[in-house]
Amino acid sequence: MARIAVYEPAGCCSTGVCDPATSDTMAQFASAMDGLNKQGVEVERFELSSRPDAFASNETVKAALESDGVECLPLIMVDGEIVSKGMYLDKDALGAKVGIEIAAGAAEPCCGPSDVKAEAKEEETSACCS
Repeated sequence: MARIAVYEPAGCCSTGVCDPATSDTMAQFASAMDGLNKQGVEVERFELSSRPDAFASNETVKAALESDGVECLPLIMVDGEIVSKGMYLDKDALGAKVGIEIAAGAAEPCCGPSDVKAEAKEEETSACCS
């Protein structure tokens, strides 16, 4: 089974609630990652400010950062090979890169209540970034 590593730019949470402009994309990506995980695919996510060691210790990631700068993030790797730079893939595109159909997964919010009304309120207030 494939192993996926995602090297992400500095940010407060993997769901994108802190940046309303990308929250839908991030929620879809998180759902796809959850679906892969539930299907037995090993998934690891590394955020630049909390895991700089993971970036520094991977020669492929270091080379991408040196040549492209942080604009290459998020960097998505499958079995050690870069499959995407600079964008979060949707479920279908990620599934194509991994070579499997991704089952629907439910991404959990990074903070606060999980009902839709509360999530909309969180997007407006960026509660997890305070």
